[in-house]
Amino acid sequence: MAFALSIAACGNTGEKVSSQPTGTSSAPAPSDTPSKTPEASKTEKEKIVIAHLAPLTGDASFQGQILVNCAKMAVDEINANGGINGAQIEYIPVDETSTTATGIEAVRKAIALNPAAVIGPNRSGTILAAEELWKEAKIPFITDGTNAQTTQKGNPYTFRIQIASTYWIPILARTAKEHYNVTKPAVIYGTNEYSKGLWDATEPALKQYGLKPVTVQTYNDGDRDFTAQLLKIKESGADALFCYGYEAEIGMILKQRVQLGMKDLLVFGERGCSSPAIEQLAGKDNIEGLVCSTTLSQGDPETGRQEFIKKYTEKYNGAISPTHTNHYDSIYILADIIGRVGSDHEKIREELAKLDYTGALGRYQADSEGNLVHTIYTQVFKDGKWNLLLQEDYPVK
Repeated sequence: MAFALSIAACGNTGEKVSSQPTGTSSAPAPSDTPSKTPEASKTEKEKIVIAHLAPLTGDASFQGQILVNCAKMAVDEINANGGINGAQIEYIPVDETSTTATGIEAVRKAIALNPAAVIGPNRSGTILAAEELWKEAKIPFITDGTNAQTTQKGNPYTFRIQIASTYWIPILARTAKEHYNVTKPAVIYGTNEYSKGLWDATEPALKQYGLKPVTVQTYNDGDRDFTAQLLKIKESGADALFCYGYEAEIGMILKQRVQLGMKDLLVFGERGCSSPAIEQLAGKDNIEGLVCSTTLSQGDPETGRQEFIKKYTEKYNGAISPTHTNHYDSIYILADIIGRVGSDHEKIREELAKLDYTGALGRYQADSEGNLVHTIYTQVFKDGKWNLLLQEDYPVK
Protein backbone atom coordinates (compact mmCIF):
# COMPACT_ATOMS: atom_id res chain seq x y z
CA MET A 1 0.00 0.00 0.00
CA ALA A 2 1.18 3.52 -0.81
CA PHE A 3 -0.57 5.31 2.01
CA ALA A 4 -0.04 5.47 5.75
CA LEU A 5 -2.82 5.15 8.33
CA SER A 6 -2.82 8.17 10.62
CA ILE A 7 -5.63 8.61 13.09
CA ALA A 8 -7.19 12.04 12.76
CA ALA A 9 -10.28 13.79 14.00
CA CYS A 10 -13.50 14.07 12.10
CA GLY A 11 -15.91 16.65 13.26
CA ASN A 12 -19.37 17.85 13.88
CA THR A 13 -18.48 21.19 12.39
CA GLY A 14 -16.49 22.20 9.36
CA GLU A 15 -16.84 23.49 5.87
CA LYS A 16 -20.23 23.11 4.25
CA VAL A 17 -20.20 20.54 1.50
CA SER A 18 -21.88 20.54 -1.86
CA SER A 19 -22.12 17.65 -4.29
CA GLN A 20 -18.77 18.46 -5.89
CA PRO A 21 -15.58 16.39 -6.03
CA THR A 22 -12.73 16.95 -3.63
CA GLY A 23 -9.22 15.58 -3.65
CA THR A 24 -7.52 16.17 -6.97
CA SER A 25 -8.86 19.00 -9.09
CA SER A 26 -11.31 18.26 -11.86
CA ALA A 27 -10.15 18.25 -15.50
CA PRO A 28 -10.90 21.46 -17.44
CA ALA A 29 -14.08 21.60 -19.49
CA PRO A 30 -13.64 20.53 -23.17
CA SER A 31 -14.56 24.03 -24.35
CA ASP A 32 -11.59 25.45 -22.40
CA THR A 33 -9.11 22.77 -23.43
CA PRO A 34 -9.60 21.38 -26.96
CA SER A 35 -6.95 18.70 -26.50
CA LYS A 36 -5.31 17.13 -23.45
CA THR A 37 -1.57 16.75 -23.04
CA PRO A 38 -0.27 13.26 -22.20
CA GLU A 39 0.46 14.51 -18.67
CA ALA A 40 -3.12 15.73 -18.24
CA SER A 41 -4.48 12.43 -19.49
CA LYS A 42 -2.25 10.57 -17.08
CA THR A 43 -3.42 12.76 -14.17
CA GLU A 44 -7.06 12.16 -15.08
CA LYS A 45 -6.49 8.40 -15.11
CA GLU A 46 -4.80 8.53 -11.72
CA LYS A 47 -8.05 9.23 -9.91
CA ILE A 48 -10.12 6.77 -7.97
CA VAL A 49 -13.69 7.99 -7.59
CA ILE A 50 -15.51 7.29 -4.33
CA ALA A 51 -19.03 8.73 -4.02
CA HIS A 52 -20.66 9.41 -0.67
CA LEU A 53 -24.41 9.65 -0.17
CA ALA A 54 -25.21 11.69 2.94
CA PRO A 55 -28.16 13.92 3.96
CA LEU A 56 -26.80 17.44 3.48
CA THR A 57 -30.17 19.22 3.45
CA GLY A 58 -33.27 18.84 5.63
CA ASP A 59 -33.66 17.68 9.22
CA ALA A 60 -30.90 15.07 8.96
CA SER A 61 -28.31 17.48 7.53
CA PHE A 62 -26.51 17.82 10.86
CA GLN A 63 -25.47 14.18 10.84
CA GLY A 64 -24.84 14.31 7.09
CA GLN A 65 -22.27 17.05 7.54
CA ILE A 66 -20.50 14.98 10.19
CA LEU A 67 -20.49 11.91 7.97
CA VAL A 68 -18.93 13.88 5.11
CA ASN A 69 -16.39 15.62 7.34
CA CYS A 70 -15.20 12.26 8.64
CA ALA A 71 -14.87 10.66 5.22
CA LYS A 72 -13.19 13.72 3.72
CA MET A 73 -10.70 13.79 6.59
CA ALA A 74 -9.60 10.27 5.70
CA VAL A 75 -9.45 11.14 1.98
CA ASP A 76 -7.26 14.16 2.67
CA GLU A 77 -4.89 12.08 4.82
CA ILE A 78 -4.55 9.36 2.19
CA ASN A 79 -4.07 11.78 -0.69
CA ALA A 80 -1.49 13.75 1.29
CA ASN A 81 0.44 10.51 1.79
CA GLY A 82 0.58 9.73 -1.92
CA GLY A 83 -2.89 8.33 -2.52
CA ILE A 84 -3.55 4.69 -3.36
CA ASN A 85 -0.52 3.29 -5.15
CA GLY A 86 0.11 6.78 -6.47
CA ALA A 87 -3.49 7.46 -7.51
CA GLN A 88 -5.44 10.24 -5.80
CA ILE A 89 -8.95 9.66 -4.44
CA GLU A 90 -11.58 11.87 -6.02
CA TYR A 91 -14.18 12.08 -3.28
CA ILE A 92 -17.65 13.21 -4.39
CA PRO A 93 -20.34 13.84 -1.76
CA VAL A 94 -23.90 13.55 -3.08
CA ASP A 95 -26.81 15.03 -1.14
CA GLU A 96 -29.01 12.11 -0.11
CA THR A 97 -31.47 14.67 1.34
CA SER A 98 -33.58 13.83 4.38
CA THR A 99 -36.45 12.06 2.61
CA THR A 100 -36.68 8.69 0.89
CA ALA A 101 -38.34 9.98 -2.29
CA THR A 102 -35.54 12.41 -3.14
CA GLY A 103 -32.94 10.03 -1.76
CA ILE A 104 -33.69 7.55 -4.55
CA GLU A 105 -32.76 10.14 -7.18
CA ALA A 106 -29.56 10.85 -5.27
CA VAL A 107 -28.65 7.16 -5.50
CA ARG A 108 -29.08 7.37 -9.27
CA LYS A 109 -26.74 10.37 -9.34
CA ALA A 110 -24.10 8.49 -7.35
CA ILE A 111 -24.31 5.45 -9.63
CA ALA A 112 -24.02 7.67 -12.72
CA LEU A 113 -20.56 8.75 -11.49
CA ASN A 114 -19.39 5.13 -11.98
CA PRO A 115 -17.36 5.21 -8.75
CA ALA A 116 -15.18 2.39 -7.52
CA ALA A 117 -17.58 2.18 -4.57
CA VAL A 118 -20.22 4.24 -2.79
CA ILE A 119 -20.48 5.12 0.90
CA GLY A 120 -24.09 5.45 2.04
CA PRO A 121 -27.01 5.90 1.90
CA ASN A 122 -27.33 6.96 5.51
CA ARG A 123 -31.11 6.52 5.94
CA SER A 124 -32.72 3.08 6.14
CA GLY A 125 -35.73 4.17 4.07
CA THR A 126 -33.53 5.19 1.16
CA ILE A 127 -31.55 1.95 1.35
CA LEU A 128 -34.68 -0.21 1.27
CA ALA A 129 -36.22 1.80 -1.57
CA ALA A 130 -33.13 2.04 -3.78
CA GLU A 131 -31.03 -1.09 -3.17
CA GLU A 132 -32.16 -2.68 -6.45
CA LEU A 133 -30.50 0.21 -8.30
CA TRP A 134 -26.99 -0.59 -7.12
CA LYS A 135 -27.65 -4.31 -7.37
CA GLU A 136 -28.38 -3.81 -11.05
CA ALA A 137 -25.36 -1.52 -11.46
CA LYS A 138 -23.16 -4.04 -9.60
CA ILE A 139 -21.44 -1.35 -7.54
CA PRO A 140 -20.61 -2.08 -3.87
CA PHE A 141 -22.28 0.25 -1.34
CA ILE A 142 -21.13 0.60 2.28
CA THR A 143 -24.37 1.75 3.90
CA ASP A 144 -25.16 3.27 7.26
CA GLY A 145 -28.85 2.61 8.07
CA THR A 146 -29.68 0.38 11.03
CA ASN A 147 -32.98 -1.22 9.95
CA ALA A 148 -32.20 -4.95 10.03
CA GLN A 149 -33.91 -5.56 6.68
CA THR A 150 -31.40 -3.47 4.71
CA THR A 151 -28.87 -6.32 4.60
CA GLN A 152 -31.46 -9.09 4.38
CA LYS A 153 -32.56 -8.53 0.79
CA GLY A 154 -30.02 -10.90 -0.72
CA ASN A 155 -28.15 -8.03 -2.39
CA PRO A 156 -24.46 -9.03 -2.59
CA TYR A 157 -23.45 -5.39 -3.19
CA THR A 158 -24.93 -4.08 0.09
CA PHE A 159 -22.70 -3.77 3.14
CA ARG A 160 -23.33 -1.99 6.44
CA ILE A 161 -20.83 -0.16 8.68
CA GLN A 162 -23.31 -0.04 11.57
CA ILE A 163 -24.95 -2.64 13.79
CA ALA A 164 -28.48 -3.65 12.82
CA SER A 165 -31.40 -2.48 14.94
CA THR A 166 -31.73 -6.10 16.08
CA TYR A 167 -28.75 -5.46 18.38
CA TRP A 168 -29.15 -1.80 19.35
CA ILE A 169 -32.11 -2.56 21.61
CA PRO A 170 -31.23 -5.77 23.53
CA ILE A 171 -28.28 -4.06 25.20
CA LEU A 172 -30.56 -1.12 26.10
CA ALA A 173 -33.09 -3.51 27.65
CA ARG A 174 -30.32 -5.26 29.58
CA THR A 175 -28.98 -1.92 30.82
CA ALA A 176 -32.47 -0.79 31.86
CA LYS A 177 -33.03 -3.95 33.87
CA GLU A 178 -29.59 -4.61 35.34
CA HIS A 179 -28.40 -1.04 36.00
CA TYR A 180 -31.67 0.80 36.65
CA ASN A 181 -34.18 -1.89 37.70
CA VAL A 182 -36.80 -0.60 35.24
CA THR A 183 -40.20 -2.32 35.63
CA LYS A 184 -42.65 -0.19 33.58
CA PRO A 185 -41.11 0.95 30.28
CA ALA A 186 -42.94 3.12 27.74
CA VAL A 187 -41.97 3.51 24.08
CA ILE A 188 -42.16 6.39 21.61
CA TYR A 189 -40.91 6.11 18.03
CA GLY A 190 -41.16 7.87 14.67
CA THR A 191 -43.09 6.42 11.73
CA ASN A 192 -40.00 6.08 9.51
CA GLU A 193 -38.19 2.88 8.52
CA TYR A 194 -35.28 3.62 10.83
CA SER A 195 -37.44 4.03 13.96
CA LYS A 196 -39.81 1.21 12.98
CA GLY A 197 -36.85 -1.14 12.84
CA LEU A 198 -35.92 -0.17 16.38
CA TRP A 199 -39.50 -0.67 17.58
CA ASP A 200 -39.61 -4.11 15.93
CA ALA A 201 -36.59 -5.07 18.02
CA THR A 202 -37.99 -3.65 21.26
CA GLU A 203 -40.80 -6.02 22.27
CA PRO A 204 -38.70 -9.21 22.06
CA ALA A 205 -35.79 -7.51 23.83
CA LEU A 206 -37.97 -6.31 26.71
CA LYS A 207 -39.68 -9.69 26.92
CA GLN A 208 -36.29 -11.34 27.42
CA TYR A 209 -36.00 -9.38 30.68
CA GLY A 210 -39.60 -9.88 31.77
CA LEU A 211 -40.69 -6.40 30.67
CA LYS A 212 -43.65 -5.19 28.61
CA PRO A 213 -44.41 -1.64 27.41
CA VAL A 214 -47.10 0.10 29.46
CA THR A 215 -47.85 2.37 26.46
CA VAL A 216 -46.53 2.78 22.92
CA GLN A 217 -46.69 6.20 21.24
CA THR A 218 -45.76 7.27 17.72
CA TYR A 219 -45.11 10.53 15.88
CA ASN A 220 -44.36 11.68 12.33
CA ASP A 221 -41.11 13.09 10.97
CA GLY A 222 -41.26 16.86 11.22
CA ASP A 223 -43.49 16.93 14.31
CA ARG A 224 -42.41 19.47 16.92
CA ASP A 225 -45.11 19.23 19.61
CA PHE A 226 -45.09 15.97 21.56
CA THR A 227 -47.28 17.08 24.46
CA ALA A 228 -50.09 14.62 23.75
CA GLN A 229 -47.79 11.60 23.59
CA LEU A 230 -45.79 12.62 26.65
CA LEU A 231 -48.91 13.17 28.75
CA LYS A 232 -50.12 9.67 27.85
CA ILE A 233 -46.75 8.32 28.89
CA LYS A 234 -46.99 10.23 32.17
CA GLU A 235 -50.49 8.90 32.80
CA SER A 236 -49.31 5.32 32.17
CA GLY A 237 -47.07 5.40 35.25
CA ALA A 238 -43.99 4.51 33.21
CA ASP A 239 -40.65 4.58 35.02
CA ALA A 240 -38.60 4.68 31.80
CA LEU A 241 -39.01 5.76 28.18
CA PHE A 242 -37.45 4.03 25.18
CA CYS A 243 -37.22 6.85 22.63
CA TYR A 244 -36.35 6.39 18.92
CA GLY A 245 -36.00 8.83 16.05
CA TYR A 246 -33.80 11.46 14.41
CA GLU A 247 -32.10 14.28 16.27
CA ALA A 248 -34.61 17.01 15.40
CA GLU A 249 -37.46 15.13 17.07
CA ILE A 250 -35.54 13.45 19.89
CA GLY A 251 -34.11 16.75 21.11
CA MET A 252 -37.58 18.26 21.35
CA ILE A 253 -39.03 15.21 23.11
CA LEU A 254 -36.32 15.38 25.78
CA LYS A 255 -36.84 19.11 26.27
CA GLN A 256 -40.64 18.90 26.42
CA ARG A 257 -40.53 15.98 28.86
CA VAL A 258 -38.79 18.29 31.36
CA GLN A 259 -41.22 21.13 30.64
CA LEU A 260 -44.07 18.77 31.51
CA GLY A 261 -42.54 17.89 34.89
CA MET A 262 -41.15 14.50 33.79
CA LYS A 263 -37.42 15.10 34.32
CA ASP A 264 -37.14 12.06 36.59
CA LEU A 265 -38.37 9.77 33.81
CA LEU A 266 -35.38 7.70 32.65
CA VAL A 267 -34.79 7.86 28.89
CA PHE A 268 -33.13 5.13 26.85
CA GLY A 269 -32.25 5.79 23.20
CA GLU A 270 -29.98 4.45 20.50
CA ARG A 271 -27.19 6.02 18.49
CA GLY A 272 -28.83 9.35 17.61
CA CYS A 273 -29.15 10.22 21.29
CA SER A 274 -25.37 10.54 21.65
CA SER A 275 -25.17 13.19 18.92
CA PRO A 276 -24.18 16.69 20.12
CA ALA A 277 -27.25 17.94 18.23
CA ILE A 278 -29.38 16.41 20.98
CA GLU A 279 -27.61 18.48 23.62
CA GLN A 280 -28.01 21.61 21.50
CA LEU A 281 -31.73 21.04 20.96
CA ALA A 282 -32.69 19.74 24.41
CA GLY A 283 -30.25 21.67 26.58
CA LYS A 284 -27.40 20.10 28.56
CA ASP A 285 -29.36 19.94 31.82
CA ASN A 286 -32.20 18.10 30.09
CA ILE A 287 -30.03 15.18 28.93
CA GLU A 288 -28.54 14.42 32.35
CA GLY A 289 -29.08 10.69 32.96
CA LEU A 290 -29.75 9.91 29.27
CA VAL A 291 -28.70 6.35 28.34
CA CYS A 292 -27.92 5.35 24.78
CA SER A 293 -26.46 2.49 22.78
CA THR A 294 -23.55 3.33 20.51
CA THR A 295 -20.76 1.79 18.42
CA LEU A 296 -18.19 4.18 19.91
CA SER A 297 -18.34 5.33 23.51
CA GLN A 298 -16.70 8.57 24.55
CA GLY A 299 -16.19 6.90 27.92
CA ASP A 300 -14.27 3.95 26.48
CA PRO A 301 -10.80 4.00 28.14
CA GLU A 302 -9.10 2.25 25.18
CA THR A 303 -6.03 4.34 24.33
CA GLY A 304 -6.47 4.51 20.55
CA ARG A 305 -10.06 5.68 20.76
CA GLN A 306 -9.28 8.27 23.39
CA GLU A 307 -6.49 9.62 21.17
CA PHE A 308 -8.96 9.81 18.29
CA ILE A 309 -11.52 11.66 20.44
CA LYS A 310 -8.85 14.05 21.73
CA LYS A 311 -7.70 14.96 18.22
CA TYR A 312 -11.29 15.36 17.13
CA THR A 313 -12.24 17.73 19.93
CA GLU A 314 -9.06 19.77 19.54
CA LYS A 315 -9.58 20.24 15.80
CA TYR A 316 -13.29 21.03 15.86
CA ASN A 317 -13.69 22.41 19.38
CA GLY A 318 -16.79 20.34 20.05
CA ALA A 319 -18.09 16.98 21.21
CA ILE A 320 -17.99 14.05 18.81
CA SER A 321 -21.04 12.31 17.44
CA PRO A 322 -19.71 8.80 18.03
CA THR A 323 -21.87 6.76 15.68
CA HIS A 324 -21.40 9.14 12.76
CA THR A 325 -17.63 8.69 12.61
CA ASN A 326 -17.41 5.20 11.08
CA HIS A 327 -17.05 6.44 7.52
CA TYR A 328 -13.58 7.64 8.46
CA ASP A 329 -12.75 3.95 8.59
CA SER A 330 -14.91 3.21 5.53
CA ILE A 331 -12.52 5.28 3.41
CA TYR A 332 -9.50 3.49 4.82
CA ILE A 333 -11.16 0.11 4.24
CA LEU A 334 -11.80 0.96 0.59
CA ALA A 335 -8.29 2.39 0.17
CA ASP A 336 -6.80 -0.81 1.56
CA ILE A 337 -8.90 -3.00 -0.74
CA ILE A 338 -8.35 -0.89 -3.87
CA GLY A 339 -4.62 -0.80 -3.14
CA ARG A 340 -4.58 -4.59 -3.27
CA VAL A 341 -7.07 -5.50 -6.01
CA GLY A 342 -7.68 -2.29 -7.99
CA SER A 343 -10.92 -0.48 -8.81
CA ASP A 344 -12.87 -3.38 -10.32
CA HIS A 345 -16.35 -3.43 -8.74
CA GLU A 346 -16.54 -7.19 -8.47
CA LYS A 347 -13.12 -7.56 -6.88
CA ILE A 348 -13.94 -4.84 -4.33
CA ARG A 349 -17.23 -6.58 -3.54
CA GLU A 350 -15.46 -9.90 -3.05
CA GLU A 351 -12.97 -8.33 -0.64
CA LEU A 352 -15.72 -6.60 1.36
CA ALA A 353 -17.57 -9.91 1.63
CA LYS A 354 -14.60 -11.45 3.46
CA LEU A 355 -13.43 -8.33 5.27
CA ASP A 356 -11.43 -8.55 8.48
CA TYR A 357 -9.92 -5.12 9.11
CA THR A 358 -8.90 -3.16 12.19
CA GLY A 359 -9.28 0.60 11.84
CA ALA A 360 -8.99 3.63 14.07
CA LEU A 361 -12.44 3.09 15.59
CA GLY A 362 -12.63 -0.69 15.86
CA ARG A 363 -12.53 -4.04 14.11
CA TYR A 364 -14.67 -4.72 11.03
CA GLN A 365 -15.60 -8.25 10.02
CA ALA A 366 -18.08 -9.19 7.30
CA ASP A 367 -20.84 -11.63 8.19
CA SER A 368 -23.04 -13.55 5.77
CA GLU A 369 -25.40 -10.56 5.37
CA GLY A 370 -22.70 -7.94 4.79
CA ASN A 371 -22.75 -6.43 8.29
CA LEU A 372 -19.28 -5.19 9.22
CA VAL A 373 -19.65 -4.01 12.87
CA HIS A 374 -20.25 -6.41 15.77
CA THR A 375 -19.42 -4.49 18.96
CA ILE A 376 -21.87 -2.21 20.76
CA TYR A 377 -21.92 -0.26 24.02
CA THR A 378 -24.29 1.56 26.33
CA GLN A 379 -23.28 4.82 27.96
CA VAL A 380 -24.89 7.36 30.26
CA PHE A 381 -24.58 11.15 30.26
CA LYS A 382 -23.72 11.88 33.89
CA ASP A 383 -22.23 15.00 35.47
CA GLY A 384 -21.78 16.58 32.06
CA LYS A 385 -19.95 13.74 30.30
CA TRP A 386 -20.54 10.32 28.78
CA ASN A 387 -19.64 7.29 30.90
CA LEU A 388 -19.32 3.71 29.63
CA LEU A 389 -21.80 1.20 31.07
CA LEU A 390 -21.80 -2.07 29.10
CA GLN A 391 -20.07 -3.63 26.10
CA GLU A 392 -21.36 -6.55 24.04
CA ASP A 393 -19.68 -8.36 21.16
CA TYR A 394 -21.82 -10.31 18.72
CA PRO A 395 -20.60 -13.39 16.83
CA VAL A 396 -19.83 -13.04 13.14
CA LYS A 397 -22.18 -15.48 11.40
